[in-house]
Order: sequence, then structure tokens, then C-alpha cells
Amino acid sequence: MEDNKTVITDDTQAEDKKQREFRGLYKNVKISVKTLDFIIVICIVVIVVLVALDLRNPGFTITFDSKGGTDVVPQNQMYGEMLEVPQPPTREGYVFTGWYLDHVCEELWEEDVDVIECDITLYAGWKEDDCAVDSGRVDTAK
Repeated sequence: MEDNKTVITDDTQAEDKKQREFRGLYKNVKISVKTLDFIIVICIVVIVVLVALDLRNPGFTITFDSKGGTDVVPQNQMYGEMLEVPQPPTREGYVFTGWYLDHVCEELWEEDVDVIECDITLYAGWKEDDCAVDSGRVDTAK
């Protein structure tokens, strides 16, 4: 009967040894559960704060200065999104040449390449219409 107790003790010790060896990736990690709990709580707080900041950000505002043409409604876009190009404005006696990044209309907004990275204003480019139609007559004056 005593041998039986010894065998049980040996089996228990063997099982304990097996469990200690089966720690895998964590066998060399010496950190307390309390410290791990603290790290997990900090990570959760950081994730919640980042999500809250992202949800608070309504995106960037793109305003359109039609420079004497018809009004164009401003748009809100998120960082990195492509701009939804609005209908071109109209202006009597002028032809719309596109949207520009600068007021003097030298740097063209490339709608297939440029992405939204901040609040911006796009400026309408205009050139005089060589053949302006006014009340049924044709004006050739520039």
C-alpha cells in the first residue's frame, strides 16, 4: 500500500514538472500578474483614447473659391481620401479651366493624384471666352 502512495507522489511530481516545462514562449518571462494587469489596462486606455480622438475628428474641410463664378458647396473629407470633384462653376464670359491650389491659378489640383491632408481652399481658374454669347449676339472682344 505504501508503494502505491509513492507512485502517486511520483506521478504528481512528474505532472508538476511537465506543467513547468510547458510554459513555451513565456518560460523566460519573469513578470507578475499584477504588472501584466496594469499593462493591459494601460493598453486598453490608449486604444479608447485613440478611437475617441478619431471619432471626434470630422475630417478636413475643402472650400472652393469660385472667384466670381457660381457658388460651390464646401466638402468634408477624411485624411488621405480622394476629393469628390464638384460640378464646375459657371461665370458669364469665361470658361472654367479647373481647380487650383493657389490664388493665382498656377498649380493645378490633380484630382486623380492629390489627396486630402489638411483643410484647403481650391481656387477656380478662368480664361476669357473668345466667343461670348450675350443676348443672342456674339461678342469677339477679349
